[in-house]
Amino acid sequence: MDTPELTEQKLREARRYFEDRDLLLSPPIKRAAYSDRMAWLLASIAHLAYDKFEAGGEARAILVEKLRGGGFELLDEFNEPATDTQAFLIVNPRHQFAVLAFRGTEVTSKKDLSTDALVLKIPSIEEKVRIHGGFEKAYNSVSERIEKSLLEKVHGLPLYITGHSLGAALATVATLALEQKKYFRDQIAACYTYGSPRVGTKALDINFKSPIYRVVNTTDIVTMVPTVGYRHVGDVRFFENKNGAILRSIPVTERLLFILRAALLNLFAPLVGDHAIVEYRNKLEIVARKRNDPKRMGR
Repeated sequence: MDTPELTEQKLREARRYFEDRDLLLSPPIKRAAYSDRMAWLLASIAHLAYDKFEAGGEARAILVEKLRGGGFELLDEFNEPATDTQAFLIVNPRHQFAVLAFRGTEVTSKKDLSTDALVLKIPSIEEKVRIHGGFEKAYNSVSERIEKSLLEKVHGLPLYITGHSLGAALATVATLALEQKKYFRDQIAACYTYGSPRVGTKALDINFKSPIYRVVNTTDIVTMVPTVGYRHVGDVRFFENKNGAILRSIPVTERLLFILRAALLNLFAPLVGDHAIVEYRNKLEIVARKRNDPKRMGR
């Protein structure tokens, strides 16, 4: 059992999660277009969604401190053991916006893996639009609680939705579902996803009103998994290399050649490592700092 001194040390470390990143903690809230700072900030929050806050006690306290270090308050948390679906809702009182973040796949969770594997297409909105059955089921298991919390605690603030891996898929489904509710129709500012798998059929993409920004790391293997009948959705941002160069499209031929070389040399580690949310967060920080450098911007 942790001593009080050890617990306080962990809390101090938690408070430093956003330390020395003041420049990046003030994204352009009024601009719903893609933002480098918002992309980094939401990747950081998607990373925090992996914290075991549902365990309560010290784990939850550490998450609260990490969020507080970035100017956020924890409004609500969602945990459905039946589908192993977790998410939290936070608010930034200073900049007046809220974030709904979903946890991604945990390789030790059989329920998460079964959610990823359930490729049954479930009709949504209209017959031609179909969504991955596992993702739909997981989101539906927490949807009522999320909607209730948004109504009671967010009070019409701009809402950003985010997640990594499975969490990215759930964020996409949540964005589409909330758009269909008149109370939230004009409240969703944007959805930022990281390492997202394919979520639904081709017709799904055109049904979104909210901007969907799909961030893809160089050779993230999850983003490349082929699923018959499914397509990616959203406006892509692609990391071309390890130096943080980011493109608005994916150079398919160059990417395939890189993967082929890795396969021939039996070097599959990059394909798996590029999926890690910490990789996304680190690269996005490089880009955001570079493109928002006061000297570069003539301030």
